[in-house]
Amino acid sequence: MKLILALLFFILPINSGLAQERSLEDVIEEVNTSVLSVTVDTEAGEQALGAGFIIGADGYIVTNAHVVDDAKSIRAETIYGDEYQVKLVGVDKKTDIALLKAEHPLGLEPVHFADSDNVRLGQAVFAIGNPYGLGNSVSGGIISAKERNIEKGAYDNFLQTDAAINQGNSGGPLFNMNGEVVGVNTAIFSEQGENMGLGFATPSNMVQWVVEQLKANGTVERGWIGISVRPVQTKGEDKALQLAITEIAENSPAAEINLKVGDIIERLSNISLQNPRIFSAEIAATKPQTKLDAVVRRDDKLLKFQIEVAPMPQEDKTDKNREIAPWQKFEDYGPDKDKPVNSTEFEQLGISAYYDDIAQDFVITSLKADADMAQKGVIAGNRIIAADNKKIYGVEDFQTKLKQAAEKGQLELKIKSEQNIDTVTVKLENIK
Repeated sequence: MKLILALLFFILPINSGLAQERSLEDVIEEVNTSVLSVTVDTEAGEQALGAGFIIGADGYIVTNAHVVDDAKSIRAETIYGDEYQVKLVGVDKKTDIALLKAEHPLGLEPVHFADSDNVRLGQAVFAIGNPYGLGNSVSGGIISAKERNIEKGAYDNFLQTDAAINQGNSGGPLFNMNGEVVGVNTAIFSEQGENMGLGFATPSNMVQWVVEQLKANGTVERGWIGISVRPVQTKGEDKALQLAITEIAENSPAAEINLKVGDIIERLSNISLQNPRIFSAEIAATKPQTKLDAVVRRDDKLLKFQIEVAPMPQEDKTDKNREIAPWQKFEDYGPDKDKPVNSTEFEQLGISAYYDDIAQDFVITSLKADADMAQKGVIAGNRIIAADNKKIYGVEDFQTKLKQAAEKGQLELKIKSEQNIDTVTVKLENIK
């Protein structure tokens, strides 16, 4: 079955703090007034329909960034049928969150946020949104998973729910049974855009952090230290997971304190070393000028550093001296350079790569200079996350997919770099 990522807004032609002991019906009746239908007239002459919710008596409204993309004008409608013009305060495309503000206070009760870190698997939740432009609709379910990475962006950390979510639900809240917002409904996995029981919500803690910055500045400033990492397993009885530095940006905070590719991060203040994605997200959420205490292992020696977090360079305004340096082969560095990652050579592609069991993808460790992938801009350190639109489940599965693609002589690979996810069609070499 081929699944596609569907954003939850609906395009039409332009002419077309509650007490836990309360009943669910009472809770829904009260919070339903805080949820709005959002209508966007775009510059392209289309109409986008989504949802949003009130977070303050002063008229601030949260929705998804993709709902208001290319907006010419934005209107918000209450369940009572009152419609208001709203202005765009700011967007953060990296988390798909947008902040709107009504020209006048709406006189409606704002929502209350829950601590999304305390959400548990199996916890009952309900969603309110504007599916297919029908107006406020309620659906119920549970939290199916946490910390989901659906390859939508660098900071994927979604709550997954089986509550029915459809196109038009974008920007609507996901509530716990106390009527507190645990997330913002953002995306679904679907064949044709219909609900299949796989909905994804941005956690409330991330939403609040983004909204606070959008309120203050209209933009989001993220922390940056200028490194990329991959997981390694330490030797010894505990075999704990740690992170190895695979890339250091020139003139970055990490470069300035002389961190090296191959260093094993043992500790970085209170930043999680659980996996590279969470590590990067927590660095990004750290306020610039914060000083972090680092302990790294280099050549079996423990070294201590203090690193000052800098503002993340803007993608479209990055100074040339601060651009990310090319990925270097991890095998050439660090204490394990003589026994590097257990890479597999895939001759058909002209690459070597190892399978990351945690992320369930392949990390490219080296490429032939004349390989088709290298000619198309793929470099060591990039990740192969899908082949012919299918997830890869280990070395044998990848080799099977290569054999299946041999007859047509090419393979479509989804490649993840530090900044983007791109689809690359590569020629397969004839290997006898």
